[in-house]
Amino acid sequence: MATASASQASAPVVETKATVTPAIASGQYSGITHIAGSRYAVVDDKYRGGGILFFDIELDPVTGTIGQVRTEIPPATKLAKVSGRDCEGIAYADGMLYVSAETDQSIREYDLAGNATGRTFAVPEEMGINRIHPNAGFEAFTYNAVTRHFWTTTERPLLKDTLVPRLHRLQRFNDSFQPDRQYLYQMDEPFASPADTRAYIHGISAMTALDDGSLLILEREVYVPTSLVRAIGETFSVTKIYQVVPSGDGSAILPKHLLVEFTTRAANLANYEGMCLGPVLQDGRQTLLLIADSQGGYGGLTKEYLKVILLP
Repeated sequence: MATASASQASAPVVETKATVTPAIASGQYSGITHIAGSRYAVVDDKYRGGGILFFDIELDPVTGTIGQVRTEIPPATKLAKVSGRDCEGIAYADGMLYVSAETDQSIREYDLAGNATGRTFAVPEEMGINRIHPNAGFEAFTYNAVTRHFWTTTERPLLKDTLVPRLHRLQRFNDSFQPDRQYLYQMDEPFASPADTRAYIHGISAMTALDDGSLLILEREVYVPTSLVRAIGETFSVTKIYQVVPSGDGSAILPKHLLVEFTTRAANLANYEGMCLGPVLQDGRQTLLLIADSQGGYGGLTKEYLKVILLP
């Protein structure tokens, strides 16, 4: 099996400063998708039903800077009886919302009021609930209206994938919710170890499908040591966004191209879990929005962040 290769971006990626958003209540925001204009759907993994909320995020059309943010919890989410699915990823397609959940390894359809329609995706048996590490299933989910493909992957490798370290399977679905292709992706080696930690995460937390058929993959590593004395100096979160072009027969690990990498530390720790395309600015640059999951303001270390990256 061929190994992956990574390269630095040939053109610079311009970032805006991450924005702390006090208008957003402390939560566990795991996914985001653009609906239209300033309207976005967000998923909170501790809410009932599909965990669907709506954000109106105003972006300056020239600079891409985040302005006012307004949030809304729809009645369907507040009144839902189903809980505990650990909803993580969300995508918008053809007037409907689709949410991936880790607890039961499902992908379900919801209307724009947040009501479940009863329609679900046909998940391959090899990616089923008994084939994943606990709490490491369908974290990322995306759709592209041009290619008409949905994509997902598991946060950590499948239980069966032990021969190649950090190997992930990028699963593509057609617009009839059927799996049709699968490609191999390898994460970078981690900077830290889960030993002696009170919080540690290393996995793929988000994906964004582009019009040209390529994918943006968000690799995320969060490290919080057990010792409170060490926590201030050693806590970190590393975010890397790679671009891959799914091609070939799926037997080789895809080459990947690094677009941006950044680190946040204890004073501004940001655990980015959601990612989606936003509007195109007046100068033609494409915005990419990231949303952080503060884990409910975990230990006083984390806040609610939105970040805009401007793709060249």
